[in-house]
Amino acid sequence: MSSDTKPARWKVFLGYAAFAVAAFVFALFVTFPYDAIRARIVSEAAQAGLAVRIGSLRPGLAGITATQVRVSKPPQPLSADVVASLVSGEAAMLGPAELGEALTFDSVAMRPALFPPGVALRAETLGGTVTASVGLLGDMKVRAELDGLQVSGGNLKAFTGMELEGEVNGQLALTLPKGKSPEPDLSQADGELTLDSQGLVIKSGKVAIPMGGGPGMPMDIPQVTLGNLTGRIKFEKGLGTVETLRLKGEDLEALATGTLKLGKKVEYSEPAMDVNIKLDPEAQKRLGAVAMGLTILPPDKKDPSFRAARLGGFLNRPTFLPRR
Repeated sequence: MSSDTKPARWKVFLGYAAFAVAAFVFALFVTFPYDAIRARIVSEAAQAGLAVRIGSLRPGLAGITATQVRVSKPPQPLSADVVASLVSGEAAMLGPAELGEALTFDSVAMRPALFPPGVALRAETLGGTVTASVGLLGDMKVRAELDGLQVSGGNLKAFTGMELEGEVNGQLALTLPKGKSPEPDLSQADGELTLDSQGLVIKSGKVAIPMGGGPGMPMDIPQVTLGNLTGRIKFEKGLGTVETLRLKGEDLEALATGTLKLGKKVEYSEPAMDVNIKLDPEAQKRLGAVAMGLTILPPDKKDPSFRAARLGGFLNRPTFLPRR
């Protein structure tokens, strides 16, 4: 064969490279350990008291992507049989009574991260994105960002018991030191939480105001325009100081000051906050029994147009008492 008819060397190289890449991708799809990864994710979540259901797993860009991921908090600890059914993907017969109402993520992509060394995640849910990274070298460094989440989407109505609308944005940056235990200690974390949510509205649903230290009786609530929620909490050794936390809308204005003491588990974190609340007179008429529950609160000493309350207890069982 004459040199004129031979393919150029770079074309030959490119052809072999393309074949090698195609063969690698094909082998990856065929041999990827989907079952082992699903089992690890579900088992780790179950140990943390969560039920995770995954629609499908596939290789992604330098990592894996899970689709139709549902995360819920079961009312009772999961039995070994239920965990096994979640691992096998055969939990279709289990509903909210066994697994709790679920938050749904359209897709969750996970990949290794280099700076800092650890794991990076990106989730598509509620019409927006959740990005997070966890640094695993030395003290655990957690970074998360909520961008453009629409609270009217997904299964949030069933999860919260309320029909909502509005956009949620926020950022979280925490450093969790490693103590004597191999597990990082959330109760000693340093960092910051910021919130910037807009156009929040409760369109309908039920609300339970935990007055007097009890859980409160659920009451029907009509539409309430909450408006914008902005906040910044700075954490030092697990104690979060509220630098600003404000909710302001057409129907309601609320201001909070105080602290949030992180627990080793998030649900055991302890708020200790003074909360001032002011209802628009028209909204007060419309809210009926809910507004009556707030009118038992004493006027704030500095600004009597606000009602004064004290938020305490734990995040999973708060108390909302008149402030003395």
